[in-house]
Amino acid sequence: MPSETSREQTICGLRAVQAALQVRPERVRRLFFSPDHERELRPILAQLAKRHGIFRTLPPEELDRVAGSRAHQGLVAVLDAPEVPTLARETVERAAREPGITLLLAGVGNPHNVGAIARTAAFLGVRALWLTAEGAAVVRSAAACRTAEGGLEHLLAAKCHDALAAVRAYVQAGGCAVALAVRGEKSLAELAPYRAKPVLLVLGSEEQGLDPAVEAACSARVRIPGTAAVESLNVGVAAGIALAALLEA
Repeated sequence: MPSETSREQTICGLRAVQAALQVRPERVRRLFFSPDHERELRPILAQLAKRHGIFRTLPPEELDRVAGSRAHQGLVAVLDAPEVPTLARETVERAAREPGITLLLAGVGNPHNVGAIARTAAFLGVRALWLTAEGAAVVRSAAACRTAEGGLEHLLAAKCHDALAAVRAYVQAGGCAVALAVRGEKSLAELAPYRAKPVLLVLGSEEQGLDPAVEAACSARVRIPGTAAVESLNVGVAAGIALAALLEA
């Protein structure tokens, strides 16, 4: 992996901030909170004081301003956050040899969708989240972190510059790449053969879907059966259904 350059990251929301404080307390630069959170924050406040970090209680309107949102639940943290590292070929090949599920979001750039998928992925034990430029640009955002409810603290996120090359490298190294496609020839019920193997689950954007070349490079193309009332599902919902099927197949 290339060296990581640090920058500031703002996280708000109870679960998201609690997870960040638990996983990387040494990266906290500033912490703002409502008075009712002060008691539970005493250990981290003591650490911040030793490092000359900034912390203070703020009224709701000031927390709104600092967070840039009203959805902060009385907690806002500003951290020294690393850039999302670039996905290396050796990382792809290693993932293809180790049983478990990795997610590749190709073209998914809505921070709420990225966050929702990360929350589900962390809950279900996905080990890594690979994102093309659209997702990599928002994965550290306050909106994605808040929606993830702490899930992004438990996933290895990486920027994928070439989804097609990543899928091909994964398959060549022995892994199974499964594309979630509206017109996939396999149904979720046919995922049983993939359960005990390394699996790369590939999802595209709601607007464009997967690039045809990326879809064709996958080992299997899977559809979620449904009615004709709507064409497809929200990508975050679809990811959750597919992950659950892979785990239970």
